Amino acid sequence: MINPRQFTSYKKAGSSDTASVQSDRILTSYPTETLVEKDKKYKEQKILIPEFSLPGSLAKPELEGLTFHFMAFPTLFEYADFRLIDGNKYELLGFNGKPVPELTSELIDLYTEAMQVYFEQNSEPSVYSEKDTFYHKEDITLLTGKVKWDFSTYLRQTTEVENESLYELEKEGELEYEEFDEDFNYTTDYDLPVFKDENGNTLEFVCRLYAPNFPGSHYLFYSRETQLVRQFSKSPRRQEHQIYFNRLENPDPSIDVLEEISDPSKVFTDPSYFHQMVLLPKYSFPGSIAHKKYTDLRFHFVIVPVFNTWVDFRLTEDNIYEVLCFDDQLPGDFTPEFIKRCEDNIDTYFEEIPEKTRYFIASDTEMGYDSLLLSTGTEPIWDQADYMREKTEEEIQADYDANHMNILSDPFQDRDYVTDYDAPELKDENGDTMVFIAQLYEGILFGSYYLYYSPKTRLVRQFFQCT
Repeated sequence: MINPRQFTSYKKAGSSDTASVQSDRILTSYPTETLVEKDKKYKEQKILIPEFSLPGSLAKPELEGLTFHFMAFPTLFEYADFRLIDGNKYELLGFNGKPVPELTSELIDLYTEAMQVYFEQNSEPSVYSEKDTFYHKEDITLLTGKVKWDFSTYLRQTTEVENESLYELEKEGELEYEEFDEDFNYTTDYDLPVFKDENGNTLEFVCRLYAPNFPGSHYLFYSRETQLVRQFSKSPRRQEHQIYFNRLENPDPSIDVLEEISDPSKVFTDPSYFHQMVLLPKYSFPGSIAHKKYTDLRFHFVIVPVFNTWVDFRLTEDNIYEVLCFDDQLPGDFTPEFIKRCEDNIDTYFEEIPEKTRYFIASDTEMGYDSLLLSTGTEPIWDQADYMREKTEEEIQADYDANHMNILSDPFQDRDYVTDYDAPELKDENGDTMVFIAQLYEGILFGSYYLYYSPKTRLVRQFFQCT
């Protein structure tokens, strides 16, 4: 008899302080008591983030009395090892089968940089209870029973004997065919060293977790003999986060808002580019909307003529733009004919400058958004293929895996091309690769705008494309 898979959805039932739900049937987000005393430093150093706790009985009745935790750890590693102490707390043993090294300041910086994807997620501590209704994107999903992988790293091909057994089970109604070809063509390779504890015992699968505020897919395995807990985590290599914006009349000064600028000339160190109608700063937003490490920066989207491909700015210390070049043309080479051509191309946008600054607040849902959308993540969805190349076989597989990690469809899987970060246009003046900040879609504006940034030189390169 095959161990069946069971998918269970959990909905938010309230805060961790107020929810009155049977404690052995709930999951808790951002739990506090997860690490032994000596390891609490890892949480303070932001090398580990406790994301969810769950009673072992949710996975298997025989694990009753134990509490397991899902931890965010640096994406540099495939898995993290913990010892379950007193049945409910973790002692960190190491990453990828190696003990935790001495944590120098350089190593802490490296690890925390690899934790950024988790820092971006914001949510209050909550409890989640089981639900029977259809899956909603804000729910979390727990898989128990037989493991089902979203990537192929730990699989082997099934033998003819195994396949015959599976087909017999399918005929008897004991096994349903699934889209992912694990089961009928592949199965977990439990002979791999990663599925053995320190004494050679085979680890048992506990559960897999999907959660909207915990990117990727996460798997817990356990050794009853040694109390070793091994957590595998993998996030999509390429990620896109769509941020919708809703109009806000009276913003709280403490929250991050996007602005539609009422005085565009103040964005430039030289206002003449605005007064001559060569360029029009339209939207301004804090860097924290794209990435928390850019909290002290402010970026601006600037309307350009449709014949422009890219424009370079230097972001000054007071977060305004110094214009460096327009395509390959330097500001000193702007002729009267060129200036007139720009004006004729974008003059109608100047008629739409608001009298007062308009404010917009970020939202994860598109309901009620005012045709304004920023897309952030690892790379944009380009309108044209100028800065793209064909995927490698490895990238095709990675995007296929990513589509299984995201319960909703992955935006990159069906695309045959990836951003070519070897393209000179995506390098700064020192040859260093620039960082993608955001892509702008706006209902009134023609085309799409893309911002790239160089942290070392503060170069901002804005691309314009249209279909």
